[in-house]
Amino acid sequence: MTQRPIVFLDIDGTLLPLGPGDRSLAVDDPGAWRAQSNPQLGRLRRAPSYDLVRLGGELVWATAWGQDANEVVAPILALGQLPVVDFEEDDDVPVPGGLHWKTASLVRHAGGCPFVWLDDEIRDLDQQWVEAAHPGPALLHRVSPTSGLTEDDLALVKAWVQEIAGPPLPDVVPPPLRAIMDAWYDYDNGRGVAFEPYLELEPVAETGWWLRHWTGNPDVTGEEFRPFGQDGGGGYACSWMIREGADLVDQPVVYLGSDGDVAVLAADAWDALWFFAHGFGPHDVPSEFEPGERYFKPDPDRTVRPHVELAQAADRLAPGRRRAVDQIVADATVGLPDLRTWVDDLCR
Repeated sequence: MTQRPIVFLDIDGTLLPLGPGDRSLAVDDPGAWRAQSNPQLGRLRRAPSYDLVRLGGELVWATAWGQDANEVVAPILALGQLPVVDFEEDDDVPVPGGLHWKTASLVRHAGGCPFVWLDDEIRDLDQQWVEAAHPGPALLHRVSPTSGLTEDDLALVKAWVQEIAGPPLPDVVPPPLRAIMDAWYDYDNGRGVAFEPYLELEPVAETGWWLRHWTGNPDVTGEEFRPFGQDGGGGYACSWMIREGADLVDQPVVYLGSDGDVAVLAADAWDALWFFAHGFGPHDVPSEFEPGERYFKPDPDRTVRPHVELAQAADRLAPGRRRAVDQIVADATVGLPDLRTWVDDLCR
């Protein structure tokens, strides 16, 4: 497998559509263009930022905004703090006539690694120069400045990235989580378990994207939680990576509801396997919307039935961990910080 490509991101005209006649504003008054009072920054919210983090490459700012990209643009798109190409390092390097002022710097920054450049000012000469000067694969993709980056643009880039580097390798999933994720859960029109497992753990970059949106905190990375499934309303079942140095299998399993409610389901993946084997799901545990205020409304139509397949897996993988589900839930929070308070402290 080839190294994951760098994805160089421009802003003006790429993530932020300029529209007809708008380019002069960016050129003539860059300070005003960067100001958060600029109403055109609202266009950024339409940028397909979630698809950007799913490309499978390393996102890097390649823009005249410089570090302002992380201060102004990244929080709007929930992209986190990205590396920034320092074009000033090449101020003394002559640029061939007709070549874009970024081109040589991007080749230097890539250092022979595969890269994608998304910009609205790419020209044929830039393509020819990169082909001659860069030893690795490169995709220079011109974005329309009137529409900005589109889903079609990103589909093309994603196909190129996978052709060059292959699909990203999935994380290694420990046996008890794998059993939970491989099982089938019968919703049974609300009488069963509202849980839809993922085929693989959600990639950290994708978790970071929605977690930054959810908390309003640009500093979260996505490494705080490892989702492995969700309920029908968009809430996540995930491993809470709170135990420093512990393996994934030994991290507590929690529920993060789409309405902001949270609950601790099990002390680790072994207990989580028995929790699901008993026929329980994320909605069967009281959740907290506010610290100390637990909410639980039993569904009169809910029928708890043991999950035969998971019970067999639990007997095989963790026979010594079998306990009543009430005891599993009671033991889940022992030695842990309060999840509700911990999540609230992340929020901005």
